[in-house]
Amino acid sequence: MGATDKKRGIFSRVSKGSKKGTSDIKAAHHGINEAKLNQMIREQAYFLWEKQGRPQGQDFSHWVKAEKEIVSRGKK
Repeated sequence: MGATDKKRGIFSRVSKGSKKGTSDIKAAHHGINEAKLNQMIREQAYFLWEKQGRPQGQDFSHWVKAEKEIVSRGKK
């Protein structure tokens, strides 16, 4: 399973299992559809992963941090 596939799976779990799911994220980004938002988060998570030296086993934490960063940008 590639990094992109892992991120899609994590996104599904985060969206369904957390209080801040896709509806909260969409609300923070008026006019951006879910696919575009997902791509933005995926790219930011990848950037964070590379910046930290490509550590193994931290994909979920990178995804969550990227999601928070993207959402906070939309609220400004």
